[in-house]
Amino acid sequence: MRASERHASLPLGHGRENYNTWRFAVKTYLQHEELWECIENPKDEPIDKKKDMKAKSKIILLVDSINYVHIQEAETAKEVWDNLSRAFDDSGLTRRVGLLRDLCTTTLSGCQNIDEYVSKIMSTAHKLRNIGFKVDDEWLGTLLLSGLPEHYKPMILAIESSGMKISADSVKSKLLQEVKSENNNSAFASAHSYQTKNVKKEVPQRS
Repeated sequence: MRASERHASLPLGHGRENYNTWRFAVKTYLQHEELWECIENPKDEPIDKKKDMKAKSKIILLVDSINYVHIQEAETAKEVWDNLSRAFDDSGLTRRVGLLRDLCTTTLSGCQNIDEYVSKIMSTAHKLRNIGFKVDDEWLGTLLLSGLPEHYKPMILAIESSGMKISADSVKSKLLQEVKSENNNSAFASAHSYQTKNVKKEVPQRS
């Protein structure tokens, strides 16, 4: 299997959750194969039937069989593409409100660790951007800070006094750095405590 095929081998599953990611991957794949003109034809020129059949086949092979019901009557690659878009492109108000609610209510205390917290925030923002909802980078960085518990307040004050430009990447890096520092301090404290206990055991008791 060629590299382009490996990158595009993301099957469209049972629902809307992975549609935008799938669409991006398959669009890139078709562009690489010089078949995207079968889907978008701005010059409105006649499309080569062999190329169209090839594009149609490649799209269908990247769709889970449970979704064939949406495309089995389609005769062209564009019809297949448009039918899938109508079935799965959920970019309406309800979808936006749900994702925005998830984004604003995610907190570190509700996640297992800082990695899960950052990943959840970033992936939700990515989903919003995929359906055309603009998520400002500075706002996203501030949101990452707003979901932290109270004991992170000194870190937030330090960021404010440093004049650091707030962005999702800068805050994410700062959080991961903070966690690494906390882990190192915890490991040092444990080692120090262990050494202290051993020294006490080795010191002979005076009679």
